[in-house]
Amino acid sequence: MHNYTHKVARILLVDDDLAFRKTAEILLKKAGYTVLAADGVKEATAVLRQNSFDLIITDLKMNDGTGLDLLTAAKKQDPDIGVILLTAYSSVKSAVEAIKQGASDYIDKPFDNEEFLLCVERTLEHKNMREELNFLREEIAFKYGFDSLVGTSPQMENLKSLAARVAATDIAVLITGESGTGKELLARAVHYHSNRRKKKFVTIECTSIPENLLESEFFGHIKGSFTSAYSDHKGLFEEADGGTVFLDEVGDMPLSLQSKILRVLQESEIRPVGSAVSKKIDVRVIAATNRGLSAMVKAGEFREDLFYRLNVFPINILPVRARIDDISVLAEHFILLENKKRNGNPVSISTEAMEKLIRHSWPGNVRELENTIKRAMALCQDGRIQARDIIFITSEKMTTAPTNRMTAFLEDAETLEDSQRKMIEQTLTANDWNYTRTASKLGIGRTTLWRKIKKYKIDRKEEVST
Repeated sequence: MHNYTHKVARILLVDDDLAFRKTAEILLKKAGYTVLAADGVKEATAVLRQNSFDLIITDLKMNDGTGLDLLTAAKKQDPDIGVILLTAYSSVKSAVEAIKQGASDYIDKPFDNEEFLLCVERTLEHKNMREELNFLREEIAFKYGFDSLVGTSPQMENLKSLAARVAATDIAVLITGESGTGKELLARAVHYHSNRRKKKFVTIECTSIPENLLESEFFGHIKGSFTSAYSDHKGLFEEADGGTVFLDEVGDMPLSLQSKILRVLQESEIRPVGSAVSKKIDVRVIAATNRGLSAMVKAGEFREDLFYRLNVFPINILPVRARIDDISVLAEHFILLENKKRNGNPVSISTEAMEKLIRHSWPGNVRELENTIKRAMALCQDGRIQARDIIFITSEKMTTAPTNRMTAFLEDAETLEDSQRKMIEQTLTANDWNYTRTASKLGIGRTTLWRKIKKYKIDRKEEVST
């Protein structure tokens, strides 16, 4: 009957009516559940202390107490346990009170057997979904753990230690560093290791929202507050209530909005555009910038009071060129990630190629290094990245000249997409358009090759005989 396939659900059935209890127990066991029965609140409470259950089905009114008493006791022991209340004394007041206290559902006696079993199945499925959601949250927390901040240099180890300690607090954090150093990754790690990790992490990119819409996007608006406000709109701060707001590139925020952000931090409340009523919110703010806010304060381009509100706990991420020890670790990390996506044999990197990476200045930091590795893995032969496969690109143009036959065709290519298309065309032609051999030579899967042929609209050119 039921689809609760992850495990056999354990149910505690509680009712002081012996005949009803036996009937319901038989019904649940026939449906495949494991059932323990109790004749009242006292016995059920004792059973709960010795056993764990997925669901409690309890009568509302019994000789030694009520189902609400049992509900309260059960939730203290296991907040996620499902509880269905049964009663022959149906009333809206009782139902509302039960739901307020955490009951999953409410059904009247006598009931239809199918309706009863559907109620049980639905409650168990909801519990299972909550468990899976909690599991996913833990997976996300692991993904954005401090170990995801790749690097073993003393500077990175110190940064991780600082971030781990501040994560447990609720104070504002200001992350500074050049573009591409991983400021948002650090912010997410702090959030997912805080007590707010079960709530949302909302990123607000201060440079990407038009200035005339900033206030509405941040704080929301009410219907009719301006021409295109056709309905009420919840702002990003309200979306993050209970969680974390990440203000990315906060240095680009216009002065007109800075005073309103300051009010949010001071008063813990927002006021939607067009509304005369403020709303209380509870958010932690983590800000990031690649600009020197102290200098901007002196120049009058950033509010001093807001700066001190945001700069409670400053963390600076050093550029890659200042932590050379991390370059090889990061390169191996990105190679590992790309290898997991590929269908063919894993790619490795030669000593000469790694030395070339270490000598580079990395103006684009970690982001540039990641893209360089992806490019090298697309170009390399025989599953090994050589120095000739390491090509540095700035502003979509190469800064180093090609050095061998595999990259010679790149001399007049202005973008990476141009170079990929030409490389694929050359390799297809050299292998008489055999997809398997071509994919093997390129170090990619057949499906990936097919997608790229479609993407770049590569057509086979028929040879003209003379």
